[in-house]
Amino acid sequence: MTDMLRTLPIRVTPLPGEVLDSWLEALAQRLRTPLGEVTRNIGLPSREGTGRRPGRPRDWTIMLGPQQAAAMMTTTGLDEARLHAMTLRHYDRRALKLDAERHSVQLTVLWGRGRGSRFCPECLAENGGRWMLSWRLGWSFACLRHHRMLADCCPRCGRVPRRRPRSLRSVPDPLRCGNTPFRRDGAITSGCGFDLAAAEPLRLSTDHPAITAQRLLINVIEKDTADFGAYVLAPQSASSALTDIRVISGRLLSLLPEDDLARWASVDLANAHLHPESDDLVATRAQHRPGFMAPPRAVTAATAVTAALHVLNQPDIQRAGAALRPLETVREGETQISPSTINGWGRRISPVFAGIHLASLAPSSRPGDHLRHRMLTEVPRFPTLTGADIALRSRKIPSTFWGSWTVRLAPPDGSITLRVLAPALAASLLIVGSRIEFEAATHRLGDLLDSDELSRVLQRLDDNPCWPGIVTALIRLADHLDNVDVPIDYARRRELDYFRLLPAEQWAAICHRTGTPPGKGLREQIMRCHLFQRISGLPIEAAPGHPGTKHSEFRTDSVYETALRTPELAQALDEHARDFLAEHGIHDEPVTWQPPTSLLDGLTLPGPDRDRIDLSLLHRLVRQRKHPVRHAAETLGISIETVRQVLDEQPAPMPSLTKAQLQARGMTTAKAMEALPKSELARHYLEEYRSFQQIADITGFSRQTLIRLARAYGIPLRDGPQDYNRAGIIDRDWLFEQYVNQRRTLPDLAREKGTSVANMTRWAHRHGVPLRPRGGRSHRSALHSADAALRQPEILRKAFTGRHAEQRLRRFARCLAYPTLTEAAHNMGIHPPVLINQVRLLEQDLGQPLLKRAECNRAMQATEFGQMVVVAVKEMDRAAGIGAVDN
Repeated sequence: MTDMLRTLPIRVTPLPGEVLDSWLEALAQRLRTPLGEVTRNIGLPSREGTGRRPGRPRDWTIMLGPQQAAAMMTTTGLDEARLHAMTLRHYDRRALKLDAERHSVQLTVLWGRGRGSRFCPECLAENGGRWMLSWRLGWSFACLRHHRMLADCCPRCGRVPRRRPRSLRSVPDPLRCGNTPFRRDGAITSGCGFDLAAAEPLRLSTDHPAITAQRLLINVIEKDTADFGAYVLAPQSASSALTDIRVISGRLLSLLPEDDLARWASVDLANAHLHPESDDLVATRAQHRPGFMAPPRAVTAATAVTAALHVLNQPDIQRAGAALRPLETVREGETQISPSTINGWGRRISPVFAGIHLASLAPSSRPGDHLRHRMLTEVPRFPTLTGADIALRSRKIPSTFWGSWTVRLAPPDGSITLRVLAPALAASLLIVGSRIEFEAATHRLGDLLDSDELSRVLQRLDDNPCWPGIVTALIRLADHLDNVDVPIDYARRRELDYFRLLPAEQWAAICHRTGTPPGKGLREQIMRCHLFQRISGLPIEAAPGHPGTKHSEFRTDSVYETALRTPELAQALDEHARDFLAEHGIHDEPVTWQPPTSLLDGLTLPGPDRDRIDLSLLHRLVRQRKHPVRHAAETLGISIETVRQVLDEQPAPMPSLTKAQLQARGMTTAKAMEALPKSELARHYLEEYRSFQQIADITGFSRQTLIRLARAYGIPLRDGPQDYNRAGIIDRDWLFEQYVNQRRTLPDLAREKGTSVANMTRWAHRHGVPLRPRGGRSHRSALHSADAALRQPEILRKAFTGRHAEQRLRRFARCLAYPTLTEAAHNMGIHPPVLINQVRLLEQDLGQPLLKRAECNRAMQATEFGQMVVVAVKEMDRAAGIGAVDN
């Protein structure tokens, strides 16, 4: 086809931003040729015989086909990009969306206008009737050059200009209305003929909100980026931002009472929108869903966009949410408002507007939703965590919240006890950014509290003025845990067997080594429970041997004893904890870990900042009074729990003693100081590496006296077994014979050689001695469990893998009489995590599930295999002469 076309003899340069049909009319006017002749000669097909439906004439201003563009390039000399820039294709997927197959505008997306154009009469008068492409957009409502609204229709015929292409049989006059007259007389006509430059749309000031809004929209569309106002932190594409404007505008136009509209937009725009002229034919064509498609009037579009930008142009998402809040109330009326109501606003909204919606709901939302949707943060968003993400995060969280964080988030009025607050804060970390239910969150961390208790704790925290800081702290921490490798697997720690933690003989050895009075049993029990909590992340109440409710003073005594630990005792207990973990095959984890408190910087929190506590003063205070912890707390104006947490990480050393103080304690120590100067004691202990007992044998002073003297001199004490056995070389043949053939345990061998279990384990690895499975299965009683298993019913034999196998089986059989494991544990007088862990071990050993866990309105039930196990347990008890299953 292009071979038959010729270049036009006269050319007209398109104006910047001019629409294609305007340029064609200017070309026809310049050639003084009917428009149809021009279009035919440049390669655009005639409308006759195209087979298009009535009322749907071809509109080249929407987009050009490849053949049409090629023909026009040949005849006009314009390049392809310049031609397409004069069609609505220039704005495709930015300010509107085109249907490429039908060559049409999708009217319900981005306020697309299929036909017709608004116009500025002064622009037409200045440029001789040249029309701008931007006037075809539903987003164009004001002229930035002349500061006035665009006109919607011809003042004479009352119809929108250029809804249909001009007559092809006449030379066009672009300044005049080309709409067909109301009455046809059969003559060839160029249309209505009114001089559109005489139209008088509303004039605006240079700083009018409509002018500001129009300038912002043009900037967004041209850059294809919205980075203003609430979009600063998360810039969006033009189509996303315009979609947000459209959905807000739709709510404003359809739901906002007329009296309130002037508070969202300027008074003159609101009045012009609400009270159109009586002869305004465009205004009479009301729409069923205003704002769903492009408003027919420029003043309506200006009113809606200006009001929408009152929300979106706020400096941040939180303030945008506050601006949107009145519209949320209007939207929902008396119905319940929730985050899911955003689904009724429309599709394709941006994440920024979703965040604005969530921020607007924060005052009326539950505290759990604040965590799920991050409502109080800079960028609220809907939950995205998967089940796998939640499972991974749960392995990074202890069952009771980290102590240093708990005291910062705890209300100082004591309205929430720390025993309840700590597990609630831990479970709250699983709520952040997820859809997990409260009950499932608490279950993952050991069922230390139920969903109702968690809800009550969050409600009380929500009542605290520092709640926004608490929410932000939890969200920061959850994100931190997701992005780092936490050095402790707390899920594994929760499943360890702690019955052999800190046995009596080990406690006695530690006391002997550190010069700590062993006490009369209570101190040993307290330190064992404290060490259990430190290692496991579980509460003290879950420790084996905890007195429970039998000793109400236990917790008070526990605070006192743990606060008065010396650094030497704390170090020795941590060394034992490392040995304990090594026994269970954990060699690459620290005893304890805390998230960095720098995550709390800049937040207003209810608890004190521990970094601002005078540590040296605290250490002096706790060594001076009969009730040191309470005295220190009252003096420093902090809580007892804060004192305990600080001393837990930085114990108070025993004060150095002067010679006069030593003499006051007795002549023995004074004589030791005179007979054994610091240099002499340091030579024996540090240079010659003698033990205190060896030095005692040489000097004649007791070992305890020498330890007190070393502390007075400030000589650092060695920790661990080095004081007993310096060389520590373990022979392979001896180790293999004792461990493999004699089936002795590593702790037994370590005690015999005067070394640690961890050191004995390292020698076994070095010599290639095969180690037995970690945990209870390596204990002496478990090594002979195979013989015991042979005497039991076959179905139970796999469960006899270690200590207390019979106890676990009997407890499982008893728990079936109760609806849940938690209730069963309470009735048996044990802590729920202990029973849950024992049932889990049985299922792991036996290789099949034993229980169908309790669900809503359904108690737990034994599986078919579980019922067979119960029968076998009863058979086991009958054979042992036991009348009933005990705990």
